[in-house]
Amino acid sequence: MAENLKELWRFRDLLRQLIRRELKVRYKNSVLGFAWSIVPPLLQVFVYTFFIRSVSTGTMSAGAYMLCGVIPWTFMTTATLDASQSLLINFPIIKKVYLPREIIPLAIVISNLIHFILGWTVFFGVYLIVMPLIGKGGIHASIQWLWFPVITLVAVLFVTGVSLWSAALNVFYDDVKFIIQTSFNLLLLLLPVFIPADVIRYTAFVSHHTWVFTLYMLLPPAAIMEGYRKTLLQPIPRGSYNNPHLVPLYMNWPTFIGSSLICVFIFWSGLTYFNYRKWQFVERP
Repeated sequence: MAENLKELWRFRDLLRQLIRRELKVRYKNSVLGFAWSIVPPLLQVFVYTFFIRSVSTGTMSAGAYMLCGVIPWTFMTTATLDASQSLLINFPIIKKVYLPREIIPLAIVISNLIHFILGWTVFFGVYLIVMPLIGKGGIHASIQWLWFPVITLVAVLFVTGVSLWSAALNVFYDDVKFIIQTSFNLLLLLLPVFIPADVIRYTAFVSHHTWVFTLYMLLPPAAIMEGYRKTLLQPIPRGSYNNPHLVPLYMNWPTFIGSSLICVFIFWSGLTYFNYRKWQFVERP
């Protein structure tokens, strides 16, 4: 791995060029250009904040809880899907020019990371500045916000690992992209994307089998989304989401650490498998 990192460092200028290309190509023929990186999160914040009022979360907008799941989920799904196709899209380059193969999916992950950070910038701008100014409530900075870069690093490790796995496998097996798309569609309903894990914890089945919830929170996407919710937002009030039995949960650091170790393993295994197969990419029929 140390040798791989040294080689990536030697090709850092190429990595920058690939990232710049990804950012330009995405909005190449659009009128607004890179401004489209800001428009989607702005629309998400606007819709979730002002139009979703069907649940009660006290003074805090339900949109804030949803966006803490939607923003990282969008990053995880978009980066993985884009990376899974990246080697095939750049196959002519791989066959003709020497370069570290992993630099291609890595450029995809980093370009999506930029959009991810822009999404959070909009989130903080709206809930820290705009919402208090119009008297709609907002969020308040706390010492727990210092965990934001740590949770983001865990998310990047997870996404990079999954992206390396999917990119390498998709070169040899065309089924991979369909499996990924189907899995994401199913996980959208199973993971705490739109609702906090507190709601899932107090469903009838999970309440009687608490070990299921522990395993659930070890899933990297669930741990990452809930990590953002528990460190950026105040706990939801007791009885929220139309569930009188709901008791607010706090950050469970042991399960988050366990999930973080899983993310490190996914990153390491993805990089290892990618390097094992990367010299076979040109043999693809």
